[in-house]
Amino acid sequence: MKISKFGYAAAVAAAAIVLVVGSAMPSEAKGKKKAAAAPAPTPIFCFGPYKPVCAVKGGMKFTYANACYAVKDGAKVSKPGECKPAKAKKMKKAKKKK
Repeated sequence: MKISKFGYAAAVAAAAIVLVVGSAMPSEAKGKKKAAAAPAPTPIFCFGPYKPVCAVKGGMKFTYANACYAVKDGAKVSKPGECKPAKAKKMKKAKKKK
């Protein structure tokens, strides 16, 4: 009977040691980067007055009726007002060799 009590006490002591050592280790969450803030939800319907905005999508500028439509399309609003049209590039004439 004494041997079984001793075995039970040893098992409880071993479990306690494992618990203490396990809680003393640094957690994995501490080393991970903080999760980025969740982006604002995309609106389903866009209402509002016509207030044009210039927005960038895929490296190109587009004019949207208002900021809601730009966000819904996945563009990033850069400034209020319409985008200025891009200047046309002049084609250089190739010089002919004689």
